[in-house]
Amino acid sequence: MTEAAPVRTLDAAVPAGEGPRHARATRRPWLVPAGVALVYLALSAVANGGAWTHGVAHTLQPSGGNDVAEEIWFLAQTPWVLLHGHNPFVNDWLNAPVGINLMDNTTMPLLGILAFPITFFFGPIATFNVLIDFAIFASAMSFFVMARRFVSWWPAAFVGGLAYGFSPFTAATANAHLFVLFQAVPPLVILCVDHFFRSDRSSPVRTGVALGLCFVAQFYISTEAFASLAVMTCIAVVLGGAVVLWTHVPVDRRRTLVFVGCAAVVMIVGIGYGAFVALAGPHHINGPAQPATAIAGITVDPLGLVVPTTDQHFTFGHAVLGDSLVAARAPDWTIAFDSPVENGSYVGVPLLVALVLGGIVLRRKRIALFCSAMAAIALLFSFGSHLHVDGHRTGIPLPFFVIEHLPLLDSSVAARWVTYFWLFAGLLLAFVLDAAHGAVAADGRLGRYGGAVVSGLVAVVVLLPLLPAWPYATSPASVPPWFTSGARSLPAGSAALVYPVASSTNDSSMLWQAMAQMNFRMPGGFAVIPDADGTNTFNGQPSPLEEVLAECEGGASATPSFPAADVRAQLRQWHTETVAVVPTAPGAACAAALFTDALGPAHRVEGVLLWPKLDAAS
Repeated sequence: MTEAAPVRTLDAAVPAGEGPRHARATRRPWLVPAGVALVYLALSAVANGGAWTHGVAHTLQPSGGNDVAEEIWFLAQTPWVLLHGHNPFVNDWLNAPVGINLMDNTTMPLLGILAFPITFFFGPIATFNVLIDFAIFASAMSFFVMARRFVSWWPAAFVGGLAYGFSPFTAATANAHLFVLFQAVPPLVILCVDHFFRSDRSSPVRTGVALGLCFVAQFYISTEAFASLAVMTCIAVVLGGAVVLWTHVPVDRRRTLVFVGCAAVVMIVGIGYGAFVALAGPHHINGPAQPATAIAGITVDPLGLVVPTTDQHFTFGHAVLGDSLVAARAPDWTIAFDSPVENGSYVGVPLLVALVLGGIVLRRKRIALFCSAMAAIALLFSFGSHLHVDGHRTGIPLPFFVIEHLPLLDSSVAARWVTYFWLFAGLLLAFVLDAAHGAVAADGRLGRYGGAVVSGLVAVVVLLPLLPAWPYATSPASVPPWFTSGARSLPAGSAALVYPVASSTNDSSMLWQAMAQMNFRMPGGFAVIPDADGTNTFNGQPSPLEEVLAECEGGASATPSFPAADVRAQLRQWHTETVAVVPTAPGAACAAALFTDALGPAHRVEGVLLWPKLDAAS
């Protein structure tokens, strides 16, 4: 064991902020980060520009389908149940009166808590819209802060942040999947590790705690992203350890153990209860949240790396082909939907060429070689368990076959692992631009400004094809007025049956419940909810009344035969005190006739047909 100070294990580059090259920046060290932040913030606001233009508190993007209402519900419920003394991980505000295990879902409790002031003053729709833009900004900004430690020319880090924070992966996931879009944590993990190993003054305790908190934060943003980040971190540790052993770099083992131990303790304490609830708590599922057959078709096609989709501003006439290459496919490999909402795999020929050539030229720079290896591994994982090319299955097995059969990773979507490709590709791009700038600047003919021009032109050439087709289309959120007024006056925590009942085909009532400030419990739901044997269903607890209401919503030609006494019995079983039917919903006349027969005439109040003050105990 050696007690030497930590060494610069991958390269002897001087961290940003040290050395004479930053002498001019010390007068106003905040100026560059502040300017970069403003640019990132302005660009990220373009994504949801339609919402900002037409009303951020009542406008949504329709491209996300049912996922949008579900995520708004998740963001609204966490702070509400905490303020009212309920369990944010398991409660019965959905799928009442049975309940739901929220840790098995994409709940994002950390984001819900952080954004509570927005929810409180402007409503949950505004929260969702703001967080979509903030997630893009935070991902790009955290990358910039991290990359500044590795490059001497700050614009290189800025361009890397653009590649990472505004990538085609971002353009695809920002349609609806906020829990996947928020990728600010992975760069911070690299920042913590780099700070520990490359700074003689770093405290192993403080840095270890910071690293542990990064993983805890990721867990409470997305458990799926947490699991993939843990796998990629383990791979990075193996590669980094191999470099240390191969090059005989001395390491202070005691100090490193303190660093790792502190991170591990923080992680165990921080995620222990949440992980227990997800794995063994009430209403937890058995097996994957999504069967492998359902997500096996959401993978990256190698041809999709060079063919743009409708998510890109410049499609060069190939958008139809591009969308087919990133299409989600059914188990029989037919196209389920050819939209890039789930799959942002486009990289573009210029950037691919720059990364390959840059990796070759900088191969003697160990951190660049490390980034090349990690980017290649992440890209290989995103291809899925079996290679498919141009939409055709080859049957060639790939490493992700192992990933999808590991416990806790069997619901991981392969195409989402491409985010780690962009993490390391963005850093490699920053190295390439930094090296190009330095090489040209060192040439007396062009000098520093010539280096900036050459590197700037390279950045434009590789990034311009990736320009997102923003802003997203938006439309007014359809929320009957009763949910923002009368529903908020219901007895807090009482049960209300809202038609259409929330399900995997229509979860509008979850949005309405969120807009009612979560004031009532509600049967049904579009979420990870187990059936009798623990298998996920994505629907609430089945019941005869829900089946009849589903027939109505499906367009039943006549009111289904269901005795009025059975309707009342089911409402009592749910402890229902209020029934609300939205008359503009599909099959509303059928549902209204069913409830009128059982409960008497409805009251038409603020856009809903209402049966209030039912005796839940009778």
